[in-house]
Amino acid sequence: MTEIVNFPDEKAKIIKEACEWLARMDGHELSEEEKAELNNWFRKSDKHRRELERLAKIWDNIEDADINDALLANEETVQKKNSGNYSSHHNRSRFPILKSIAASIFILISAGFLLHLNNLSQFKSTNGKYVTNVGELQTVMLSDGSEIKLNTDTLIEVNYNDGNRNIHLYRGEAHFKVAHDPDKPFTVKARKGDVRALGTVFSVRLRNDHVNVIVEEGKVRIRADETYNQNNNELLTIPEDTLKSEQKNIVVVANAGRNVVFGEQEIESIVQEEKEEIERKFSWRNGMLAFDDEPLSDVIDEVSRYTSNQIIIADPEIRSLRVGGYYPISKIQTVLDALELNLGLKIKQVDEHTFYITSDGT
Repeated sequence: MTEIVNFPDEKAKIIKEACEWLARMDGHELSEEEKAELNNWFRKSDKHRRELERLAKIWDNIEDADINDALLANEETVQKKNSGNYSSHHNRSRFPILKSIAASIFILISAGFLLHLNNLSQFKSTNGKYVTNVGELQTVMLSDGSEIKLNTDTLIEVNYNDGNRNIHLYRGEAHFKVAHDPDKPFTVKARKGDVRALGTVFSVRLRNDHVNVIVEEGKVRIRADETYNQNNNELLTIPEDTLKSEQKNIVVVANAGRNVVFGEQEIESIVQEEKEEIERKFSWRNGMLAFDDEPLSDVIDEVSRYTSNQIIIADPEIRSLRVGGYYPISKIQTVLDALELNLGLKIKQVDEHTFYITSDGT
C-alpha cells in the first residue's frame, strides 16, 4: 500500500505555487482563463497574494512593486511593442530571471521535500514489533538514538511517525532510555493507560491487570486512562508524587526514584525507592537476578519469569523464608541449587518441567 506523505508545510506549498505563477507571467500576457485561475488562487488565502508580492520584490529588486504591477507589466509590454517604443531590456528589467529563479526555488523546495521524506523514512526505519522468548533479553536501538531493553517474555511495537514516538507494550517488561526531542513526544502505551517521557530513563512492567512504572532518571507523566485529555500546560498543575484520597487519581507526574502502580482506571500507589533498590530491580539488564532479604515466595515468582518450568512451593511454612544474593538469569538451576544449600531446602523434580520445593527431609 502506497503511503501518502503531505508536503512539509503549508508555506513551502504556497512558495512553490507562487514560483509557478511568476514563471507563467514572465514574458507573455496571461490569458483570460489564466487570470481567472490566478484570481481564484488569490481568494483561497491572503497568504497567496502576500507571498507572490514578496517574491516579486525580492527577485526583481523593486522596493515598491506589488502584484498588480506585475499583472499590468504584461499589458504595457504589448502596448509598447505595438507602438514601436519597445526595448527588450525593459522586458528583462521587470522580471529578468523569474523563470530561472522560479525553477531554482522549485528545485530547492523539491530537494527539501525529498530530504524531509528521507529523514522521515530513516526516523521510521526501526518501526515494527520486537519480542523476547522466556529467559531471553534483548536491546533495541531506535532510529532517534533511544534505547529499549526488553526483559523476558516481552512484546512491544514501535510506531514512530512524523510528529510522535509511540511504543505499545503488549506483555512483559521494558526499560527505556529516551533520546531528548521535545518536538516528538515519546509515549509508552500499557493496558488502558500510557506513560509520557519528559526527558527520562524509566521502566514499564505489566503485572496481571496492573502496570508498574519505575523512574530512574528525570520524570514521566503517567495516565491510568489514556482517554483522559490533558495538555502540556495542565501538567504543571498536577501534584507530583501525591495521591488525593478524596478523588479518583487518573494522572500524575512522577520524579526520579518513584515506583508507581496503576490499574485500569486510576493510579493506585506511589512509593519512593532508594537508588540502590532501583539498581537492584534493574539488575536484569545485566543478566542478573538480585534479591535482598525477600520472601521465598517473591523470589520464586521472579525466577519463574525466566523459565518455562513450573516451580511450586509445596510447604506453606517456608514461603516466608528470607532470601538474598545475585544469580545469573541464564542459569536458573544455579538459583535452585543455592536455595537448597543456603536455606536447607529440598527441591525435587517430579516431571520434566515441574519442581517442588519443600523443607529438608520432608
